[in-house]
Amino acid sequence: MESDARFDRLEAKIDKLAEAMVKLVEIDTKMDGLVGHNITQDNRLNRHSETIDDHAIKLAMNAKTSGTNEWFIRILIAALVSAAAFMMRG
Repeated sequence: MESDARFDRLEAKIDKLAEAMVKLVEIDTKMDGLVGHNITQDNRLNRHSETIDDHAIKLAMNAKTSGTNEWFIRILIAALVSAAAFMMRG
C-alpha cells in the first residue's frame, strides 16, 4: 500500500511536469510568433527610415538650389535697377 501511495504522488508530480511542459511549448510558440512580428516591424521601420533619409537629402539639395536661385534673382534685380538708374541719368 505504501508503494501505491508513492506511485500516486509520483504520478501526480509527473502530470504536473507534463502540464508545465505543455505550457512552455505554448509560450515558446507565442514567442516565435512575436519574434517574427518584431522582425517584420523592424524591416518596415528600416524601409521608412531609408525613405526619410532620401527625403532629407533631396530637401538639402533643394534648399541649396533655392538659395542659389534667390541670389541670382537679387543680382538680376540689382542689375535692372542699376540699368534703369543709368538710363534715367542721361
